[in-house]
Parts: sequence; C-alpha cells; structure tokens
Amino acid sequence: MLLRIDEILFMNLFQLADKNDGLGDLMVAITNSSSRIFAILYMVGIGILLVKRKKTVVPFLIAPATAFITVHIIRFLYERPRPFVAMDIDSLIYHDSNGSLPSMHAVSAFVIAVAIWHVNKRAGRWALALAGITGLSRVMVGVHYPLDILIGAVLAIIIGRTIFKAAPWGENLKDYSEKIASH
Repeated sequence: MLLRIDEILFMNLFQLADKNDGLGDLMVAITNSSSRIFAILYMVGIGILLVKRKKTVVPFLIAPATAFITVHIIRFLYERPRPFVAMDIDSLIYHDSNGSLPSMHAVSAFVIAVAIWHVNKRAGRWALALAGITGLSRVMVGVHYPLDILIGAVLAIIIGRTIFKAAPWGENLKDYSEKIASH
C-alpha cells in the first residue's frame, strides 16, 4: 500500500515537471547544481571550523562519511529499482540505473545541512530548506521516489544529530588538547 502511494505521488510530481518545460528545466538545474552547492558549503564549513580551531570540525567530518557508508550498506542489502527503470519512463536527466533507496543526494544534502545547523542555526535552516528542494528535484526529474528522499532525509538527520550529540565536542581544539595533555 505504501509503495503504491509512493508510486502515485512520484508520477504526479514527475508529470508536473515533465509537462511543464519551465518547471522541468528548473528542477533539472537544481538537481544538477545541488551537489556542487553542498560540496562548497561543506568545504567552507570545514575551512571556517579549522581556522577558528573548533572541535566541531570532527563531527562535521565524521557525519557525512558515516552517512555515505550507511547508504552503500543499505543499497548493498536492498536494491530498489529507480522509478524510470521500474515504470519504463524517460527521466529528465541521464542517470545510472543503480538502486534508488535511499537517495544519496538526499542523504548527502541533509547530513551536510544538519552539520551546518549544529554550527550555525540560521545557516543550517537555509541549508535544510535547500536540502528539501534538492530532494524534491530528484523526484521531479524522475530518478527517485518520494520515499527514497524521505528515508534518506530521516537517515541523514538521525546520523548527523547522533554524531554531534554522541561525543564531548567543546568549543575549540586548543582547549580540548590542553585538557587532554593535563591528565
């Protein structure tokens, strides 16, 4: 039942973009540029944290790596065909026909957005909104089901929040290293 609802929702969103050239072009542009945008945000975040010597650089690095590995494990254990393969339709972009659950784009965007949110709430809210738009674009161009995006987002948020809360990350690396050295 849930998968059928997922397929219907996918088809409605995909057809909306497929039949409306302006919307379709916008979704293609978003999906094609989002990886670069999040990579830039991620690198800038790392740079700022390193310059300021913030210990939060550690989970900022670990969370996306953990999410990346988790997606590959899930895809190894369970392969859901992409909608353009399962439904024999032409997606708006070229994409390999490998598994679609969870969406690597959604996981990457959301885990980076959560990492940014942990460092700067305002910037994080904007990054989370952009991650949501990225996920929507992946559905509308025909390469993911909505459930792929939802599961990817939830997974990324859980991983990001858990890693940031799991360890004693303090304000800066210098204070932390001095504390360790004094013991």
